[in-house]
Amino acid sequence: MNYMEHPLVSVVVCTYNQEQWIRQTLDCILGQKTDYTFEVVIGEDWGSDGTRAICEEYVRKYKNVQLVAQDHNLGVTVNWVNCVRNSSGKYLMVCGGDDFWHNPNKIQMQVDYMEKHPQCVACHTDIDLLNVVTGACVKSYKQNKGLTIPQGRIQKEILSGNFGISAVTLCIRKSYIDEYVPLDKYVELQFPREDWPTLLILSAHGDIMYIPESTATYRVGHESITRTSDYESIRDRLQKDKVMTEYLYSMFPEWGPFNDGSWYDNIAYHQMMLAAYRNDDFKSARQFAKKDVYPTIATYMAYNLMSFKLYRKHLLRK
Repeated sequence: MNYMEHPLVSVVVCTYNQEQWIRQTLDCILGQKTDYTFEVVIGEDWGSDGTRAICEEYVRKYKNVQLVAQDHNLGVTVNWVNCVRNSSGKYLMVCGGDDFWHNPNKIQMQVDYMEKHPQCVACHTDIDLLNVVTGACVKSYKQNKGLTIPQGRIQKEILSGNFGISAVTLCIRKSYIDEYVPLDKYVELQFPREDWPTLLILSAHGDIMYIPESTATYRVGHESITRTSDYESIRDRLQKDKVMTEYLYSMFPEWGPFNDGSWYDNIAYHQMMLAAYRNDDFKSARQFAKKDVYPTIATYMAYNLMSFKLYRKHLLRK
């Protein structure tokens, strides 16, 4: 029998131009202490640096690592879908190519929990936040902030946007993805993200539970898909987000009609304004601030060059 014919866990690693971090990501996953086999499915999305060569090196070195190498750039969601379709574990975990698992017992701990709680479709944990610009690291972020984490059938809490689950800490029962998650629609409608819609759908079919132990480190402060400084990329992402959310509303009629279209248009201006702060682009920041229907401190600070500079310093320290 092939060593990886029946892995209990599949770990999906989606990566794009992350050669400076991908070794640490893979080493932390492969260093996990488990009583069973697991596979690592890497999706390398046609980057321009040396990430693919490093991934190929790991495929040659480890028999439980496979590479889903794209022949052109597909974007994070389609890359993730391809990896999920190439995974065969009972449980699915993910780790971005710029993040890492600092807890060597992450897989074992979460799978043990899932095995004992069959009504649970997913579980997640606390997380450390590492700022790559300042080097500051907030340990056990959720406990550090005193956050109350809802558990159980929490679809309303996820939909509200006031509660976030870090994908890098998740363990998902894959049979629920196979049965309930419309991966074809993720591709057809060009969903700009995969974690939030998947959790929304899963939470309609079982419990999502929280383990108050930090297992993973999430890097913040650097240029990424969710934190880009390109204005058109922000606008495009929010438009796709609107289409995605409207489709999710059609899946769950009990939510009522989708009336958030104008909100998505406005949040695009707000996020482009924040990008203008990062770009030190006062002219654009002021332009976007004038279109921001729901102003914040950042909005008001963008009207004057001196206050713009002060608030920019504040943002860059975060």
